[in-house]
Formats: sequence, structure tokens, C-alpha cells
Amino acid sequence: MAAPQLEWDADAYQRASVLAGVPALLAEFGVPAERALDGLPLDPSVFAEPDRYLPFAWATRILGNCAEASRRPHFGLLLGARASALNLGAPGRWLADAPDLLTAITGFQSLQPTNSRGAAVYLRRAGEDYILGYGVYDRTAAAVEQAYAYTLALAFNIVRELTGEAARPSEVMFSFRRPADASHYAALFGAPVRFDQFESGLVLPAAALKAPIPGSKVANFDFWRAKALEIAPRSETPWTAEVRHALRPLLLGGAISAPAAAALLSIDARTLSRRLAAEGTSFRRTLDDVRHAFARELLAITDLEIADIALALAYATHGAFDVAFRRWSGVSPSAWRGANRAGAATARQSSRAGP
Repeated sequence: MAAPQLEWDADAYQRASVLAGVPALLAEFGVPAERALDGLPLDPSVFAEPDRYLPFAWATRILGNCAEASRRPHFGLLLGARASALNLGAPGRWLADAPDLLTAITGFQSLQPTNSRGAAVYLRRAGEDYILGYGVYDRTAAAVEQAYAYTLALAFNIVRELTGEAARPSEVMFSFRRPADASHYAALFGAPVRFDQFESGLVLPAAALKAPIPGSKVANFDFWRAKALEIAPRSETPWTAEVRHALRPLLLGGAISAPAAAALLSIDARTLSRRLAAEGTSFRRTLDDVRHAFARELLAITDLEIADIALALAYATHGAFDVAFRRWSGVSPSAWRGANRAGAATARQSSRAGP
């Protein structure tokens, strides 16, 4: 049988280790592991191959399939609640050897692309606090609500485990609309949970980042970094991939410019421009791609006002966003939202939530 035709981004991938718990959790709901792979050219052996890399869009589709087959719209949350740093492979082991939480998070940011591209882990200042966030930028990814729920549950576990419960979030935010039953989220995090936000992340007090990591072994840093880099996929357009990965958090901070992106990548803007040109693209084109993905996400899975979405995407006016979105999609943001929200509603009606 021919493999189904699937849309996916060749530079967006996910290490399969994060999906290792799928068969066991599905079994609890009487669902065979094969159902997780509906529509994908994969077999259940993928769940036993932690170092295998999948297209990021396939990984999110697996989570969506699981939520539908199990009739648990919070499946991603349940799976993430059972995961730990070990599901991140070498980068996860590196986390445990950092001296404090801040070093662990900032170091993991640099190693995350060895595990995954398609979404970015980031840490940004927000007033007196910090947001440990996760933002998808792969436009081909589906069921991103499941990816956000999984990742924040996993991040919550890691923060607590690393610090011996010394650090906990004061608030949790999700960039999707409030589910019909949000009790599972409140029960897991034990902190206020807000939906329909611009970003998904754990809000951490500044003091929490200073929490030491008991038993850390800084001497192991180089070893685990080398192990992570050994198996990481190589991109044919590495600078484009780097810029895309950096842009999602930059958009949220409002500092959206080629010099800002170049500074984050430790090169000057002219050098970055030359390297992107050599890969057949430009900063502006790459920014458009990330903005388009971010816009479609917020339009499809939140009830945020379109003017507020324009602001989140760092557009000066609603009108400028409208012009850009029409150029990307051929229709206005409101028309695109209406069509895609209707599709989402139909999908939700076909699957009732279970306990």
C-alpha cells in the first residue's frame, strides 16, 4: 500500500522518545497503539525507538489521533504528566547536571534543536516574573493544543523534579481556548490556569530560577552535550532553521528585526543576511513564514480578538496584519477563522470527552 500524502516541513522534526508512553496510556482506555498512527506511514515500533526522528507534524498528529481515539481531549496533558527529563534523552540528562534552574533552562534552550525543531522552548522576562514558554512555528503541525498540554505538563514535572519541589509556577498559561472540562489542568498544576492567552508557558517567580539542583554534576556538561549533538539531524538550510527557531519568542517580546535575530544567534546582521541568501531566502521571508504559522494558530484555537492577534504578531495596526494575512492565505483573518473554527467544532462534536 502506498504511503499517504502528508504535508510536513523537512526542517521540523521531533525525537520519538517523547511518545514512548503512548501505547501504555492508550491501553488504559482500551485503545490499541495502532490507532495513534492513523493516516501515517508508521507502525507501533516507533514508540520503542527513542532516538528515531519524525516530522514534527507527524508527532503532533499522533497526539491528536490519541485524543480522538481515547475520547480524552486532555490526552496530551495526561501523557505529559507521566513524562520526565529522561524523555528528552541526552539534553534531559544535561538538565539534571546544571547547578541551578536558570542554568538548566538556558542551557536546554541551546540543546533543544538536537531534540526537536518545529517549536521553540524559551525563557523571557515578564514584569517581576519569567515565562518558561513553548511556541510552535511549524505551519504544517496539527493538534497543537495537545503539544502545548504535553509540553507544559512535562516542563512542570521537570522544574519540580530538578529542584526538589523548591520551584513551582505561580501561574500557567495556554494559547488555546478553555476546554469544556478544565478540572484536569487545575488538578495537575495546583496553580491558576489561564486559557486564551498569546502564549503557552509556566510563569515562574524570579526567585525560583535561583533554586539549586541537588546532586548536579557540572563536570558532565560536555559529555551530555556531545551525546546530544551526535544524533541530531542536519539541516540543508541551517541558518533558516536557526532564525525560524528564534523568531517565535522574539515576536512575543516585540523586538522583531534582523539585528535582534542576528544578536540572538551571535553574528552580525549582514552576515546573517548573506547566509540566508545563500540558502535561497531572506529574513523577511522567514519572518513571514513564522508569523503566518503563529497567526493561523491563534485564529484557529483561541477566541482572541483579531486586533489583539495583530499586536501579538508585532504589527503596528490591525490593517497591516489584514493585508499580510490576505497575501499569505488569499482571504481575510476573519474569513479564515470562520472556516477553520467551523471545522474544529465539527471535529469536537465527533468525539465526546471521557473522564
